[in-house]
Amino acid sequence: MTLCATVILVAPSASAEDTPKPDNEGSPVLTLSIRCDALVAKVGDEVPITFVIKNKGDSDYQYPDRTYDRSGRMGEYELTAVDEEGKVVPDPRAKRRGGIGGGVERQGRLAPGESFTKSIALNRWALLTKPGVYRVAGTYRTAGSRREVRSPALTLELKPRTDEEMAAHVQALTDQLATTRDGHTRAARVRKLMYTCDRRIVPALIETMYESGPARDDAGYWAGEAFHYYLPDDQAVGDALLHAAANRGLAVGMFWTLKQRGFTREQIRPLIEVSLSPNRRAAWSEGALAAQEYADDRFTPRLIAIAKDPENTARVPTIYALALNRTDESVATLKALLVEPDPPNPMGRTIRQITEDAIRSAYVYRGNAQGRPLRTDDFDLKYQRPN
Repeated sequence: MTLCATVILVAPSASAEDTPKPDNEGSPVLTLSIRCDALVAKVGDEVPITFVIKNKGDSDYQYPDRTYDRSGRMGEYELTAVDEEGKVVPDPRAKRRGGIGGGVERQGRLAPGESFTKSIALNRWALLTKPGVYRVAGTYRTAGSRREVRSPALTLELKPRTDEEMAAHVQALTDQLATTRDGHTRAARVRKLMYTCDRRIVPALIETMYESGPARDDAGYWAGEAFHYYLPDDQAVGDALLHAAANRGLAVGMFWTLKQRGFTREQIRPLIEVSLSPNRRAAWSEGALAAQEYADDRFTPRLIAIAKDPENTARVPTIYALALNRTDESVATLKALLVEPDPPNPMGRTIRQITEDAIRSAYVYRGNAQGRPLRTDDFDLKYQRPN
């Protein structure tokens, strides 16, 4: 089906002055159309909505042309859906607000008479878990002044899926994900799983989090998004995460996911110990990240061992964890690292520089860290002030 709606608004370009010109002369005049090109949309499907922005004025419209990335939603495009009873469909992020993102950005220029399009999944703005007829409206916020161009609502029918059909749909998507190696395609397929809002996607999401590894590709990010915003806050989902971490250590991003789902320090601390164990190398970074906040002296020997090992990628979060929970042993290790000869790491900083930053952060920017602070006589005063 192709459905669309249009509204017109005068919108200045990013460099236009706030003072309007008489009769809108010399200003871009934007029209907004939205459409859904899906022939059939069922519960659990991704529902793409295309924004069509056209300049019907007599001057150029300049705007940031952005792409999605791992930081969330682009704030200039917004969608709302209202069900047959007139109730607004809940926003996935209504309870836990995420960041407004936008990915790679380039400067776009829309000449008079030209148009551009952007496809936005309605699922990013509405939890589409029930069949029915919905009224969908779009909003585009213009560059510069951030004025709003709103569209009239279009009618969208979401057809039902039986439980058996949903199970088959989830299995098909899971099978596709399991055979995909390209990172971009993996991320897209995780999003399709995410939009089902079905508990049966949990094993595939957990496996994706572990497969993403220390680099945490986009697929791993979207698996976290699914746990944060699309899956129900029930015990079964939480227990699956807890069981995986207890047996395999924390996957990258899992510490934040557990916190978002309400797990306590007492529940997470045993998972940190598992993650820092010698046979869980892939979990060291996430374990050290969690240890920065939920410190325990039991972690110190393993943190020291990892921090002294030049052949691993977990040294940076480990050094910070040592600085954020003072023991005599952690102070001695940090002092040794300050004089360690070391080539630059991939971020271009030496271990000495990383250690200096960690010490300074422990004095000045402790955040949510619950460990013992460093004493004023532990390190030079230059580390106890902002850089």
